[in-house]
Amino acid sequence: MYKQSIFASLALAILSSNVIADEVSQKLDEVVITSKSDKKIEDLSSSVTVITAEEIAKMNATNIKDILVKQAGIIETVNSSPMNGRKGISIRGLDPSYSLILVDGKKINQSDAYIGHSDFQYSWVPINMIERIEIIKGPKSSIYGSQAIGGVINIITKKDVKEIYGEIDVQAGFSASEKGGDAENISANIGGNISDKLLIFAGASKFNRDYTIGSATPAFDHTYIEGVKNESGNIKLQYNFDDTQNVYASYLKGEEKRELELYPEQYKLKRDLYNVGYTKSFENISFDIDYAKTKLDSTYRGGSSSTMNYITKLTNDSIKGESKVTALKNNYIVIGAETSKETHDREYPMTGQSKWDYKARTNAYYLQDEIELGQYFILTLGGRYDDNEKYGSEFSPNIGAIYKIDDQQRLKVNYGEGFKAPTLLQGSSGYSSMGIWGNDDLKAETSESYELAYEFYGKDTIFKAAIFKTDLENMIKSEKGHNAISKYVNVYKVGTKGFELSADYDITENHMLNANYTYVKTEDKQTGNDLTYKPENTFNIGLTSKFGWGISSYLSANYIGEQYLDSANTNKAGGYTIFNAQISKEITKGLAARIGVDNIGDKDFEEAEPYAIQRRFAYVGLNYKF
Repeated sequence: MYKQSIFASLALAILSSNVIADEVSQKLDEVVITSKSDKKIEDLSSSVTVITAEEIAKMNATNIKDILVKQAGIIETVNSSPMNGRKGISIRGLDPSYSLILVDGKKINQSDAYIGHSDFQYSWVPINMIERIEIIKGPKSSIYGSQAIGGVINIITKKDVKEIYGEIDVQAGFSASEKGGDAENISANIGGNISDKLLIFAGASKFNRDYTIGSATPAFDHTYIEGVKNESGNIKLQYNFDDTQNVYASYLKGEEKRELELYPEQYKLKRDLYNVGYTKSFENISFDIDYAKTKLDSTYRGGSSSTMNYITKLTNDSIKGESKVTALKNNYIVIGAETSKETHDREYPMTGQSKWDYKARTNAYYLQDEIELGQYFILTLGGRYDDNEKYGSEFSPNIGAIYKIDDQQRLKVNYGEGFKAPTLLQGSSGYSSMGIWGNDDLKAETSESYELAYEFYGKDTIFKAAIFKTDLENMIKSEKGHNAISKYVNVYKVGTKGFELSADYDITENHMLNANYTYVKTEDKQTGNDLTYKPENTFNIGLTSKFGWGISSYLSANYIGEQYLDSANTNKAGGYTIFNAQISKEITKGLAARIGVDNIGDKDFEEAEPYAIQRRFAYVGLNYKF
């Protein structure tokens, strides 16, 4: 099946290029800052996706997970098992914990490493504050270090250099569930130059979704999808001394509560991201120095027993210096150094149990050089050395090459190694949770990834195809020893392989079709079985249309294929398709109304594995821009 699928993808790539080869090349103006490059998307050796604010607005997403799972190479999954509707994303078959999430290039604290069944990391930034999302698929530990095995997701918040502008958005929605599921959202932002040199952006958002009561267990009702109350705010300032230098600062704050029927405030999280920096440019070199601090405080009330209640505090401080050099002809060099300190505290205030307090510092140095070899080739070489005081050192190389077939077509090949350091809890022998002990002797999980891609950029069409393979070693899992005590050890080996296809096609000036397909084959190399909660086939399609009288629409369908629910591969869930629709109407200049329905067919997985999904959800909204 895998080999047949590869041949099919290559045939489709060749066919597409022949059919539309005489179209004029469509250049993408946006430079992908996450790649540390001055090249446009078509000339980057990695597989890259950029999602704009306009595209996001059509999806009726409540967090970035809802946006990401509609992209090629990204599938919906869970961290370990389904819980109260929580889901995550898998880049090319790897678990969510192997995807590094950034906000404006700054690492955020990954809650899934410390809070079981977690998906809180997808709610750091309110949807209305996002300018675009950049996704690099494949390992980028050569630039970003630990956790970037599957890829990097950079959420870039809004900013502008125009005159003062703003936006207000309100929405209310109603669920087909018998009890609960309704949601409301209100957001506002304002930004622009308030003087010739000073830029400001500020935004605020409030989202509320009622918990849904289900009846999968006939004897009693229970919480089917948890409730969410989320309040967030963001402010950004930038002062330009002149055209060559500026200082900037930002603060992102959020508070989120998760609710169950029996526990009105099961989780309460507070998120903070502080950032300040300075940038200076010369003729052939630029540099910036940046300080960032992220904090995540979580309070958990897990049951009637006080031993289940605890407080978790995660903090990460980092200072980074980076230079970009263009002094050498045909070379674009990025060189940087970074030091960071991570802390984790956990205490059980109701029991008097001793407080857990763990820290680790990492120093890192990285270098990347993009070399233009004549008219047709671009070679990218990069590497990063991480020195962690607790887990030792790791070197992560990356090499990529591009062959420009012509102005429209690119052939890309990429090889990269990645790693993921053990969490502070996994690598601390003095720590235990749920009967599992940490281990001071753990090694970092490591990976080798390969990719071959073809891309076509035409006047009305963009087509991309990629084949990928990743081997992951030293995976960490809990295992019982001869003394019947469970602890974290390096024993697990995993392989993933597959391919992805995506196409954007302008049918007419007013109608655009986008579609993508992902095939992923995963393997536990100890047993030969497929990994759990990894659908082999995922397909997404959307149609954007503009009509007269200021009316526009977006129709989409999302298919999630069959997947195994247990490691023995004895229990398998069937695939399903979700249909969505949204129509908007411009009422006056700057004011638009919209109505929409998610899950039009009202798919109900209340009694089916693996996920609890939202029932049919109808909504209305107003948006005003000035």
